[in-house]
Amino acid sequence: MKPSISTRYRIKAARLRAMKAGLIACLAAILHSGASAQCANNLGTRTYDTTVSGSSYNSLNMNFPMWNPDSGLLVSVKLSSEVSSQYSFTLGNTDIHQTTFMLQIGQQEQFSSPQLTSTFTGSYPPQMIGSYPLSPGQTISQPAFTFLNKYVTSDSITGVAPFMGSGQVSVSYTSFTYTMLSSFPSSYYSYGANINNTMHFSLQYLYCKGAGVTLATNLTRWTAALEKPRTVRLGWSAVNEARGRVYHIQRSTDGRSFGEIGFVPARNDNNPDYGYSDILPDGAAGKFYYRLLIDDQGAISYSSVQQVSVKADPRGVTVYPNPATDFITINPGSAGSWQVDILSADGRLVQRETFLQTNSMRVNFRTRMSAGIYFVRAYDLRGQKNFAASFVVPGH
Repeated sequence: MKPSISTRYRIKAARLRAMKAGLIACLAAILHSGASAQCANNLGTRTYDTTVSGSSYNSLNMNFPMWNPDSGLLVSVKLSSEVSSQYSFTLGNTDIHQTTFMLQIGQQEQFSSPQLTSTFTGSYPPQMIGSYPLSPGQTISQPAFTFLNKYVTSDSITGVAPFMGSGQVSVSYTSFTYTMLSSFPSSYYSYGANINNTMHFSLQYLYCKGAGVTLATNLTRWTAALEKPRTVRLGWSAVNEARGRVYHIQRSTDGRSFGEIGFVPARNDNNPDYGYSDILPDGAAGKFYYRLLIDDQGAISYSSVQQVSVKADPRGVTVYPNPATDFITINPGSAGSWQVDILSADGRLVQRETFLQTNSMRVNFRTRMSAGIYFVRAYDLRGQKNFAASFVVPGH
């Protein structure tokens, strides 16, 4: 049986294509964030990279350090790869008549990570390599030539929360080069190929730095720790206190969208210490991020970001998706009749719903929610139990 006119040969390659945007997209995201005005002229980068060379028959697993929230306000994560590929092949006409073969080469890849919300699949479109007229029984061998020459792809990810912590960012990928071989007239043939790659892969953190963002000259201490199962204790010390200064305490569940939960006026003392207790709602779980917005009579600046992890509610209450854009689903752990309230970060009632005899409640947002932190509180109409949880609405 003759092979199809278009035949693909899969060859694994040590190459990763990240997504399709660059630093411009990152800066555009910053300009829409609450801290953009403070970060625009105080951006810093921290880059981790690795270079891999060799045969294309191995997939690659890479680990990079996560972003320490105490190092500054993380704005975006940029993934990029630079790939050079050498390709060689042998083509033979095994039919009984003269045939012209046309060769195209393309490449596809897939990468995934626990820090990414979905697996990314990309492709480098097929490129025409050449046309080869071969007599019956004739074989040609093409020595290695450059297929990809420092081919760069990159993307900036603004959902930065999964990249923050003290562990590792794990990225794995596989890729393959495929051949599209056409013949006229249709003929039998033999074909073999080899590809060797050199790939430079990097993970770059873009963050706010300098005066007006991480106030190392004004804050000598800034900590956040889980004091009780649902209580986070925040503490900071300051120097060079100014009359009229106010410390606004902000909290986030994704590391990007922060909402104010309280404020503390400066005491104008010498080297004062401050403290604030954030009592989380019942059912709150996951990672919480805290920062200080310091208002010096209109001059706004930020502290670094502190992260606190809270264990899941043992009662099994879940609220998802989180972040949410159009709706949330609540599983209270047991059936009942419920009044469900959605509250903004400042305690304002946004929406109220009632559900009867159910253990799963879908709350469709009646209006387009502004970006920020929200709380959902559910009350058993029989008065036996209640719970609360938080979720975030990302920027649109």
